[in-house]
Amino acid sequence: MEEPVYYWDPVIAPSGLAFYTGTLFPQWQGSIFVGGLAGKVLDRLTLQNNKVVAEEPLLTELNARIRDVRVGPDGAVYVLTDSGASAVSPTTSPTSKLLKLTPK
Repeated sequence: MEEPVYYWDPVIAPSGLAFYTGTLFPQWQGSIFVGGLAGKVLDRLTLQNNKVVAEEPLLTELNARIRDVRVGPDGAVYVLTDSGASAVSPTTSPTSKLLKLTPK
């Protein structure tokens, strides 16, 4: 058994992971994005020599659970939030969102 390369304490309840290989954000090349359900964060990890050397919490102002993160063919970062509700019905408010992150 090996120790993890990186972990969160307190745990963010990781959900979804994407390596950034797009071109819209050149400064993010090689970054790893991790969604956090309990942490309500999109975490950007910077790697050097297979080690995490920096962590940047993003989207904390949303105060939303991050269910998944993907990098689109257009280079944008797509983030799916999660309302935390256990069931969806016609009366459920649409609190989950699909966000598209692009440069300003």
